[in-house]
Amino acid sequence: MDKAGRKIRAAFEGLQSLWNNNQHIDLQSVETLTPEDFAVSEIACHGFPYQPTCLAYDPVQKLIAIGTQCGAIRILGQPGVNVSIRHPNKSSVIQLQFIFNEGAVISLCSDCCIHMWNIRLKRPEIVHSLRFTREKLTLMYLPFQSNWLYLGTEKGNVHVVSIETFTLSGYVINWNKAIDMSQKHHPGTVVHLSECPSDDSKLLIGYECGTLVLWDLKDKSVDSRYQCMQRLRSACWHCDGKQFMCALSNGSLMTWTMKKTTEPTDLVIPLSKLDCKSFNSAAASGAGNTKLPEVDWCTQRGSEDLVLFSGGTPFLNSERPPCITIMRGKSVSVLEMEHPVITFITLWDTPYITEEQDCSAVAVLLQNDLVAIDLKSEGCLCFENPYSMNIHDSPVTCCTYLSDCPIDLIRALYAIGSKQKKRGYTSKNWPLTGGVWSSSPSSDPELVITGHLDGSVKFWDFSSVSLQILYRLRTAKFFEIDESCVRTDLNLFSITHILLCAASRYLAVSGMAGHIVLFKFNRQESSAEVPVLQIQAFGSPLYHHVSPDKSPANTSNSAKTPPCCTNTSANFSSLDSDSCSSLAKPVSYYPVKAKTASTKRACGYQTDLICLNAWPSLSLPEAISAMALNSAYGLFAYGTDQGLVVVDILQKCCITVLETAELYGTGDATSLRSPKGGAALNEKIASFDISDNRQSSEKQDSATSFTRSNTASSENAQHSSKAYVKMASKSMSLAGKPPKPSPRERTKCSSDRESLDSPDMGFEEGVCYLEFIENSSRIEQLNGINLWVGTTYGTVIPVNIKLPEQEQRLDSPVQVTIAGITLTKQCGFILSIGFLDSQCNMLLPPVKFFKELDQENSLAKNRVLRRANTLVTSVDVEGMQSKSDTLDFSSSSSSSGTEKKEWNVAEQYIVICAERSSRVLSLSNLSTTLFNFKYDFPFVQASVITFNAKPIIAGCFSNGRIAAYSIPSLRPLIDVPFFPPNLHCLETVKFGHQGTGVYMCSPTELLKFAISAHFVQDSKDALGSLYLPCVMPQPPKTNFFKELFNINSRNTVDRKELFGESCGKPLKNVAQRIPMQTLSAEVSQKKVNTTNEVAKARLALHERGEKLSEVEDRTTALLDSTKSYADQMHEIMLKQKNKKWYQL
Repeated sequence: MDKAGRKIRAAFEGLQSLWNNNQHIDLQSVETLTPEDFAVSEIACHGFPYQPTCLAYDPVQKLIAIGTQCGAIRILGQPGVNVSIRHPNKSSVIQLQFIFNEGAVISLCSDCCIHMWNIRLKRPEIVHSLRFTREKLTLMYLPFQSNWLYLGTEKGNVHVVSIETFTLSGYVINWNKAIDMSQKHHPGTVVHLSECPSDDSKLLIGYECGTLVLWDLKDKSVDSRYQCMQRLRSACWHCDGKQFMCALSNGSLMTWTMKKTTEPTDLVIPLSKLDCKSFNSAAASGAGNTKLPEVDWCTQRGSEDLVLFSGGTPFLNSERPPCITIMRGKSVSVLEMEHPVITFITLWDTPYITEEQDCSAVAVLLQNDLVAIDLKSEGCLCFENPYSMNIHDSPVTCCTYLSDCPIDLIRALYAIGSKQKKRGYTSKNWPLTGGVWSSSPSSDPELVITGHLDGSVKFWDFSSVSLQILYRLRTAKFFEIDESCVRTDLNLFSITHILLCAASRYLAVSGMAGHIVLFKFNRQESSAEVPVLQIQAFGSPLYHHVSPDKSPANTSNSAKTPPCCTNTSANFSSLDSDSCSSLAKPVSYYPVKAKTASTKRACGYQTDLICLNAWPSLSLPEAISAMALNSAYGLFAYGTDQGLVVVDILQKCCITVLETAELYGTGDATSLRSPKGGAALNEKIASFDISDNRQSSEKQDSATSFTRSNTASSENAQHSSKAYVKMASKSMSLAGKPPKPSPRERTKCSSDRESLDSPDMGFEEGVCYLEFIENSSRIEQLNGINLWVGTTYGTVIPVNIKLPEQEQRLDSPVQVTIAGITLTKQCGFILSIGFLDSQCNMLLPPVKFFKELDQENSLAKNRVLRRANTLVTSVDVEGMQSKSDTLDFSSSSSSSGTEKKEWNVAEQYIVICAERSSRVLSLSNLSTTLFNFKYDFPFVQASVITFNAKPIIAGCFSNGRIAAYSIPSLRPLIDVPFFPPNLHCLETVKFGHQGTGVYMCSPTELLKFAISAHFVQDSKDALGSLYLPCVMPQPPKTNFFKELFNINSRNTVDRKELFGESCGKPLKNVAQRIPMQTLSAEVSQKKVNTTNEVAKARLALHERGEKLSEVEDRTTALLDSTKSYADQMHEIMLKQKNKKWYQL
């Protein structure tokens, strides 16, 4: 008996050890990632610079620089050369100045600092900085091939700075020495500085009041003065150095000569019909034209001179169109712009101001765009901008990022999108050719999809460093706004969510009005009608009450329009009184209507299905909060703030509509429900039949009739198919029974299931995350296809999906069953859910590829559904059951519960990431949490991604920190500050696989970043080079006779002798040099990474010490057991030693 008991005990211990081994995860073999594998860095910034302020051009290197109000500088060259740098204090950039062909840029900021940037580096850095403390700087001017920088101040003084040492010279031009002694008022700020092209010892100084002074640098005196009757805005020289032109505040242009200083030689108000006959008269000052902010006087070989200016239009302020005016002789061309003009600069070929410029193009910096105009083309056509400056044509509302997009999808989008390109551009190439383009370090094709306020969706190729537009899709053209809509303040067509299945090319887009459009990619044009499903508001009546005077036959044959899923051909407002008396009128409002007319659809993404969700009231939108699509199952699910909707995209019908409280069933959901008891008590089965000739059953009085929407039929067509739904739930009220409690009451009754530390108490529970997956578990309810639902209360609920046999997929109903299992104890919204196999590898749902969709209409019986990621054990089971690749979905558990499928169960794990915590559980034992980690700050965005073929959790906190955690131990891998603490920016953060991501760093810019140390190291070469060694152009040749008779000969001056030590020391405390104690961004990032790595190393050392202590304890226990075993063996040996052989 004892021997049998020992055998039973040994067998029981063996089973228990087997179970424990299945639950144990070998972290050393599974988790191979270390903090050394992670580092955060910006890769590239694309889009238009937000809030631009100034523009600069290098004619030798062919580069353009744009400054912004937030302290950023964008340097652009040839297509692909795009570098963004930022000042450390983020002060507004007032002016930029290239040092021609030297690889340096000088920036003047609003904090009275000037900085010199070295752009020869792949990541430009500041090498010198100087701060003025007594005066506020307004502009700067650097002559060509000069080492001395002129600085104008708000007080009217002019200072000189050496750009070699960035020190202030003692040479100062004070305003009281420049103006006339008879002038009583202060001249104002310095608005213009320039040297005379023919004599570099003469400096033209323009003051705001209209006074211009030609200063002699050698004599330190005024050579001549010019006085305008209006305020001065800008001035420019002619290349001969004998005359200059001024732009005034009244929209007039004045031309002055060097010899005649009393009055201008010419006065023109080009955009006014006012005939000015007298110069500086009251008539000229009374012109109702706007100011001229900037003017430029340039030449063209073989043509007349060009005068370009902005502004000057004779319109009122409310009607003032932004424009650029080009004057060529007597002809005037006014080019109207779409956005306000910030500044412009002519793109000349040579840096020598004495040479006649062959100006061929002009770059115009607008408030929201950068335009280059071809001055030599007829009609002044624009160059096609190779940079992605039009991300913000309509404000970006959401974005999606695919870091592993199939290359054939990008090629298909490019082929279709190339037909959408705008026409009317000049045939010439982009005039900027500076820098060297480099390829992206990532070999995977990358795709970014942006949704916009006007309902448009744009596809961008992010595979290389430059961002390229591929395809544009407009969703607003499929809808029209209802006339009774009262929310005129909302942009109803604004895109809220975008979901793309890259394998099948299905695209789902949701809008602000609660509408969802499902698109299908088609290479050819089509003209089919679009099916439309109308989903009524949650909480509205779900049943039609049949009047007693009508027979069941009439009831079954009559065309009914149930409230949950209605036909668009039926209009409740047009029902007669008899229909209204027999049916309960639903409370629903649809702010937008789908255009159901058959129209020709262009190739590309074509509408496959439209879902319209009713608003709870006339002023309260029904917001879409989550979407999930699976092409292999042919199912689409989306969640709102009130519940869940599942749609069959193959049969074009609504499967089920459930409020969030109905997902729990009727019972206590505070802890894990018993699988058997929960299924028996709370099971809800929704079965559908699409047959047109299906008869009503005997239980039709307790069933809800759903009409499948089909907009392919017109108003007179009455042959639309019907889907009958049988709801077997006891929690739903039928006709004649007490109504179910309101959502608020159900929320109040089920408040026990909420986590005590959840910050989301106080509002109704909604759906915030959805995921389709096929699971294998020892819990019977989790075997098969599941739709995992995450709620705003931190609850995770699985919903079982049973598909019919593949031969009957388009005819048989799809069954949806609530599993009766609830996972609680989360903190905050559910942000992401991931699934792992027994080796902790990422599990992906099955997909159907695009090539297989072409065969879908043929109804082939042996249609293959390839899986993106299949368990090894599942493959073995399928291999034993069938030698074909066809998946059999009919073997799922029957609704009666009598038939059970035998599963070769392989361990799977679920990773739940919420706002304030993350958990890892086994699907075979959901009551036990394997790993748990709580955060100090809430997550704003988080995703379960793969990094070096290993799953991790990557996310961003509300304080702007970016973090990554290993799976399954949830060990911190990186946690550093990176994002701006701006909620609007953080909500757009999207993480991709292999450690890359994107986010909208401003309303007009899209920034790509990486958390991979290897990727960051390779990205340095991806930026290319801004500076290329170029030979300086030869100076213009001087005519022998002109030089002999000293005609137009250029006088030169030794500036080093003039501005050097001989002029004395500068005044104290006027300017001070900023010591370069601040490390560069790269060094600072390395310092932060080193600090974090040291902290993590200490943590790892502590963990190692604990493990060593455990090993030491185990070793001691093993030694003790070994010693006791040796003593027992010694005693047995002593007992048996003196016994004879016959006594044994």
